Amino acid sequence: MTLPLIADALVALLLIATIAYVLRLNSRLGVLREDKAKLEELIRGLTAASESARAGIAGLRSAAEESGKELQKRVAAGHSLRDDLTYLIERGGSVADRLEGTIRARREQPAQAAGEERASDPRAVAREKVTALRLDPEADAPARRSGQISRAERNLLRALGARR
Repeated sequence: MTLPLIADALVALLLIATIAYVLRLNSRLGVLREDKAKLEELIRGLTAASESARAGIAGLRSAAEESGKELQKRVAAGHSLRDDLTYLIERGGSVADRLEGTIRARREQPAQAAGEERASDPRAVAREKVTALRLDPEADAPARRSGQISRAERNLLRALGARR
């Protein structure tokens, strides 16, 4: 055998091996192209999901701002009500102090002056009964049981009882 024939056989063998390798490489590249298409589709889906998430976040942000404004309005209204209630409590305390002073003054008056006032002013009689009932709610229990209390007195006692 001659050297050129051996060299040609060797080149032919190498060409066959190269062709086999190229066919294998081509099939692998085909799989890679298919995966590339799937990857592009996955990226498109991810982009769409990202845009949807951005829109959702913007909606949540606007809803949170709106809720925050509404909550701020309610807090301001609550502060206003708290201030009003504080004022009313302070005023109620001063009124209670004045009433207590009036009650003490009435107690300290001589019984005679009270009798004269009672005869001249029916409101004074009612005031004394209310004062007595506030101090001792059970003091007039027998009169109440026997029905000797007028309708006005019963209404007054109900109103005072509701204020407690």
